[in-house]
Amino acid sequence: MRLKILLILLTSLLIFQTSLALKIDIQGDLIVGSKLEISTDKPALIVLRINNGTPIYAYGNATFTPRVAGILSIEAIAGNERAFRVIEIQQPTVPSGGGGGYTGEYYLPSGSTQITLEDGSKCEINWRTALGALIRASEVKGFGVVVKKWSYGLYVKCIGGICEKSLGLTSGWMYQVNGEIPMVSADQYDLSAGDTLIWYFSRSMSETSETSPYKIRVEIYDDWSFDIYISPSMPWQLPSEGEVEGGGGGISATPTTTPTPTQQVVVNETNESIAVVFRGNVTLSVPERIANVTLNLRSSEDTYVEIVKSKLTGVIYGYVLDCFEIRSNKTLSGNITFRVSKDWIKAHNATPLQVVLMKRVNRDWIDLPTNLIGENESYYFYQSNVSNFSVFATVLKWKGFPLKRNDTAIVKALKYLRSVQRDDGGFGSIANTSWVLMALVCAGENPYNWTKNGSNPIDYLRKNLNRSSIEKMGTSDFERIIITLVAIGENPYDFNGIDFVEELKKRLKPDGQIGDYIYTTIWGILALKACGENVSKSVEWLKKQQNSDGGFAWAVGELSDYDDTAAAIQALIAGGISRDDSVVVKALKYLKTGQCSDGGMRYFGTSCSNSASDSWTIQALVASGINPMDWKTNNTSVVEHLLSLQDEDGHFKYTKYITSNPIYMTASAVIALLGKPQPIKVNESLKKVTTPEVTPTTTTTAKAVVKTTTTAIVKRTEERRIPGGFAVLAMTALFVAYLVYRFRR
Repeated sequence: MRLKILLILLTSLLIFQTSLALKIDIQGDLIVGSKLEISTDKPALIVLRINNGTPIYAYGNATFTPRVAGILSIEAIAGNERAFRVIEIQQPTVPSGGGGGYTGEYYLPSGSTQITLEDGSKCEINWRTALGALIRASEVKGFGVVVKKWSYGLYVKCIGGICEKSLGLTSGWMYQVNGEIPMVSADQYDLSAGDTLIWYFSRSMSETSETSPYKIRVEIYDDWSFDIYISPSMPWQLPSEGEVEGGGGGISATPTTTPTPTQQVVVNETNESIAVVFRGNVTLSVPERIANVTLNLRSSEDTYVEIVKSKLTGVIYGYVLDCFEIRSNKTLSGNITFRVSKDWIKAHNATPLQVVLMKRVNRDWIDLPTNLIGENESYYFYQSNVSNFSVFATVLKWKGFPLKRNDTAIVKALKYLRSVQRDDGGFGSIANTSWVLMALVCAGENPYNWTKNGSNPIDYLRKNLNRSSIEKMGTSDFERIIITLVAIGENPYDFNGIDFVEELKKRLKPDGQIGDYIYTTIWGILALKACGENVSKSVEWLKKQQNSDGGFAWAVGELSDYDDTAAAIQALIAGGISRDDSVVVKALKYLKTGQCSDGGMRYFGTSCSNSASDSWTIQALVASGINPMDWKTNNTSVVEHLLSLQDEDGHFKYTKYITSNPIYMTASAVIALLGKPQPIKVNESLKKVTTPEVTPTTTTTAKAVVKTTTTAIVKRTEERRIPGGFAVLAMTALFVAYLVYRFRR
């Protein structure tokens, strides 16, 4: 009895839901060539597939003319509702002998046929394509067609004995449909009933079907019958059977000396780019080696558009599938459609809604509104409107990273930094103040507004950076100050009357090394690159310092450590080395060995995980295009470990055991959690850096100033804390020296 009641309730619920379900209505004859009107009872995405082929998408009502017989599946999607219908498209009856009862003299059948290519191989093509119609025309008119393979499909080499390059090196056969060149190989272009297909011989980029000496026109009617018109100048064509246009008595075979301006698409293609000149509508399917996209544009005048494979620069918080640049001589708008492999999305444990088209504006990447328009077994399909062409990237955005300014961890950290600001506007030292300034820029804060007792952190720098103080500075001090000044929009070439860039360049050696150590070269590259200086020689020197384990040390001849390796990765990438270069790949592989069982990163050897090493690693991963949330051990990421070290008052501890230099640790954590690798980019809302023209100077070897070195040793030994008495006993004199010269503050 209970089972009966349950069945009745379920049946009632099903009937109720069915009555409210999305509905599909189809109007029209279910035969090839007959127009179908497809509508739904509410706005919905409509996905059409004939014979399980390529999906066709529409939103709202759809008009569809089947080109082949078979099974047509129709799916409608509106929010969480889906409706599905399957219908059979029948082939219209073909009169025997052709012609009888049909509009045209000949008939273009559905289905496919097999042709022999130039190399003797066989290939199957569909009849109702631009190539299939040409082949059918050649059969009924008795002229030859030579077809060969090329990288994007099948290519028509010869028609009726007229072959490519016979009227110039760039001459060859082209086709257009309804006055436009489709920009795909002829075997891939599906015709519609009612189309006008023209094959013509092009002698130059300015050639059109009107000016071409040789052409064949196939007029296709709604019943898939067709007529053929052949220019009388074709060598095998009798004038009486040719087409005379406009009463002009035929088309001359003599090349025109002043061709008319092009109104059609013309392709200019290389391994890295594809370009078109067009007027009207154009659909440009870009070869996958350049970018897996299709560009749809319209222009009322002759327009040049080029798509170029581009090198990714700048930081994108996502995995990049394609990066490309669109160039044009006109201001246009249109849309980009692209596909993304389902397997690729699944491999990153992501969802299709994380995919977006991004555009580079100045040095930033911004999301463009991107719509998921459909899918098939292997791909998701997307579309986005574009204008003001630039560099674009199709991106699978990271999940859970970076943090935002209003996230609790960042809010608490900034509140802590506010609480420790001193009356002079600074944070206890030039080093700490510099790190805090970088963190404020990353958080979108204006440091000029961070005042205490009438002074802000920049006032503190102005007061304490002078001729007297720089005499006590080491190489790394100049580097840190330069990066800070650039980030806040101040001029490192002239701050308080001091040219910090020139001071750093005095430490640049002929072989590219900056200062006396590897770490000073790393930070020198970052500082000089921030100013737009040439760092290529220093980058090459740094690459040579990579140890056999893939890591980098603080000094030549020393063992690798994880902090210097993370910093080196940022310097190499900032200096122009590709993310997939072997030196970066090897460094990342070594860096992974430094992740502890708690998800955090150690500094060296078997030391415990700490917030500073976490921060350096996160920045290196972002620079390398890797989501730090995916950098895990025991299901805990380096980001999660770093967050675990934040105290209730907002500061970040050095390790879970001890707090050491909390201002620096907190500032570093803010920079890393906000996803900002070095060098920190200038805050565009602040005063811009104006770089004067610098006269090249003769490189000199850095002076060995004993006083400067001694000061640095004392200062850094005081600032660095060793966690626990057991650690102090374990450190050797070499390790103390190792710490002394670190660029950690």
